[in-house]
This record gives sequence, C-alpha cells and structure tokens, in this order.
Amino acid sequence: MSGKKPYTYSSRIRFTHTDPAGYVFFPRFFEKFQAAVEDWFNLELAVDYAGLVLNRGLGLPTAHTECTFIKPCLLGEMLDLSLRLIRVGNTSLTVEFIGSVAGKQRLRARSILVFIRLKDGTPVPIPADLRGKFEDYQAQS
Repeated sequence: MSGKKPYTYSSRIRFTHTDPAGYVFFPRFFEKFQAAVEDWFNLELAVDYAGLVLNRGLGLPTAHTECTFIKPCLLGEMLDLSLRLIRVGNTSLTVEFIGSVAGKQRLRARSILVFIRLKDGTPVPIPADLRGKFEDYQAQS
C-alpha cells in the first residue's frame, strides 16, 4: 500500500446547519456526507457525479448509515470529513467518514451506497469503468 491519505471534504459550520444552541443539528451531517461523496467523485475520482445522475441515469442512494457522535460541532468551526473507501461490492460501496475539527475527532460514520437505475430504483452492478476507478483508489489507500 502506498499509504495515500483519504479524500477530505472541508466545510465551515454555518448558521443554517445549527440549532438554537449553536450545535450542528444532526441531520445536517448527512447532507455533508452526501456533499463529501459528490466531491470525492468529482475531484478525486475524476467522475462527473451530476453526469452519472443526469446522463447515465444512475443513482447512488444511501441504503444504510451508522454514525457515532463524539463531541458537538459548533457554529463557525471548520469540519474536515475524511472519506475512506472500505469495500467495493457487486452493486454497492461501503465508505467511512471521520469528522474532525482542528485535528480532533468529532464523529465517525459508515455508509453503504447502492448503485440504482433511476427509472425504476433497481440495484445494478457497478459499471466497469467506475469499478476500475474504485479499485484503483482502494489499492492506493
């Protein structure tokens, strides 16, 4: 293994992400997980995520997520979400997210994302071109 660092999506915690106490309202983390996945496709894998959906008719919804919140994130903080590809299955990917602020872990999550055909929601095998990118990425991690 080359020890390549996981892809990291960084975003500031904004007022719209927080509850009246200034803590991130937990569903907003799931929006950030999706943003991290989309940017991972676009920036790290060089796969146009919008094109995958709009042109190829493929979706990648989350089928399962487990999340452990260690410490709240606050308004104004910069959240770094590191994404690791854990498993490439027949129709699905398993990814792990480690969220940290200033190098201190705040959350960790694991999600299973399933490739589906958008016209009917049926799971489909991961297309060969994408499988190759995932396997290459995983081999470098």
